[in-house]
Amino acid sequence: MSRKRGRYHENKKMNHGYEASLVKRVVNQLVAGIVGGEYQDNVLPPQVILSKKHGVSRTIMREALSILISRRMLDVRPKTGTRIKPAREWLIMDPEVAEWRLRALHDPDCIRRLIEFRSLVDPPAAGLAATRANRHQRIAINAAYQRLVHASPSEPLQSAAEDALQAAIVDASGDEMLRQMGSVVRVGIRTMKAALRTQPHALPRVPDSQLGDYGRVVRAIETADGDGARTAMSQVLSRTASIWIEEIA
Repeated sequence: MSRKRGRYHENKKMNHGYEASLVKRVVNQLVAGIVGGEYQDNVLPPQVILSKKHGVSRTIMREALSILISRRMLDVRPKTGTRIKPAREWLIMDPEVAEWRLRALHDPDCIRRLIEFRSLVDPPAAGLAATRANRHQRIAINAAYQRLVHASPSEPLQSAAEDALQAAIVDASGDEMLRQMGSVVRVGIRTMKAALRTQPHALPRVPDSQLGDYGRVVRAIETADGDGARTAMSQVLSRTASIWIEEIA
């Protein structure tokens, strides 16, 4: 009897995992269609049609749609059906939605919005890291900076090193809210860089001027100069915005 009960729970767990993977697949397919402008007049077809198109049950489709509704991407109203909301209204604090939104809106205005959002995170985090970081965190920040400086001239490798440096600084701030916001910021940065790689004149690596800006941030953190760290990080953001806007223009 106990073996049967064990097999029942195991099968139930496997079925739940399979259904969750189906929901995730459908969500990604729906998002690809939304970002790609696939749906006429920004209105999704009825659930029965979507279910047949994606080869899933209406239950799976209903759950996938409910996820997008909870992330403020869709709006369901009587008689008008399921409408796609403007990308600027999507729930940016969700890392996945942040990526989808940037895929839909990678233009100069979107870059400015990302930099504005980043300005709420990275400069304050650098200032706090300068005054709060412990010895191990300061060592980690310096090591991450050295990896960025000496990274191979491969854009993906430098991006990974830059991402690690930003994460180390935000983590050293000791502020949980900044840490959570920082994860969204880094998703946005990775997505924006992926979009910029498709530009004909994209920069192959982090410019030396930007490496110098990061160096000033790291030195300010090492010397517990909170104001200096905040100012230097603001300079990083300003230069980044100029570079990105020039590349995408």
